[in-house]
Amino acid sequence: MNLKSLVSVALLALATCANAQGTRVLMDTDRGPLLLEMDQVRAPITTANFLRYVDDGAYDTTLLNRVARNFVVQGGGFRDTGLPVVRRPSIASERSNGLRNVPGTIAMSLSGNPPNTASASSDFFFNTGTNTQLDGNFTVFGRVVFGSQTLANINNTPVISGSEQPLRIPHLRRAVRVAAGEFPILPLHSGTWFDPANPGKGFLIAVSQTSGSEAGPIMVVSWYDYFEGKQVWLSGIAPFSLGASSVEVPLQITTGAQFGSDFAPTQVVTDNQWGRITLRFTGCDAGTFTYTSQYGNGTVPVRSLTLPTNESCVGN
Repeated sequence: MNLKSLVSVALLALATCANAQGTRVLMDTDRGPLLLEMDQVRAPITTANFLRYVDDGAYDTTLLNRVARNFVVQGGGFRDTGLPVVRRPSIASERSNGLRNVPGTIAMSLSGNPPNTASASSDFFFNTGTNTQLDGNFTVFGRVVFGSQTLANINNTPVISGSEQPLRIPHLRRAVRVAAGEFPILPLHSGTWFDPANPGKGFLIAVSQTSGSEAGPIMVVSWYDYFEGKQVWLSGIAPFSLGASSVEVPLQITTGAQFGSDFAPTQVVTDNQWGRITLRFTGCDAGTFTYTSQYGNGTVPVRSLTLPTNESCVGN
């Protein structure tokens, strides 16, 4: 194989890798999360345009104002005040890039009838039906990798008779970047987590906000274990940014006391310099917690035992 062929193979491999691990975007809607993965290889112009709107906060507090059931869910055009999103100049079309308008993909909206293929700006739509008849005009640039139940719920929202306007319009509260291949920390991670290899030890996790100020998000973690027949509790709290895939939490350890009638407050010993734990989730029900402490270091693979009410991992 000559040098030119080797370079071509290498570039193809890089493109394939980039496609498999594209930049992700978390859309925090009032109906649940939508985690999108961009295709920066086959739709680089469209992806860059979309990410610019995301990074500028243009999609925050906007509406998913059009629901054409089993066809599309459209947004990116109007704020929750009813005012239009400030649109930048239209971008060049990347239609017919090999990506199809099939359920779960995201594409750019166009204006005009017939559609002006060079009119894409801020407006986008999710395909909720098989719409391959749109492929010749509308550029697909990504897909939903988590949140299919959220999209299904929005698709089935009641609309005003004879229209495609929802009775209760879904709100997009915020859109933020997520690192390629990562899974963001979400409120659905709140609950009980355990180490399958070590029954009797586990974690209580709360993804929350500060009461009173509603500042957040914050991670609250309690780690329970046993040592020499006695209970051991570690606990901590730390803020993190929406879209982050991991958070480091300083922990304090509480030891000495026992449950039940033998409990004696004077036996409780607290050490706020125990160490730190980094929580990283690989999905809605799995993760890896890594700790460093004055007593040693380690990694704990965990699974969820519970989910918050109305949250779901099924079908995602």
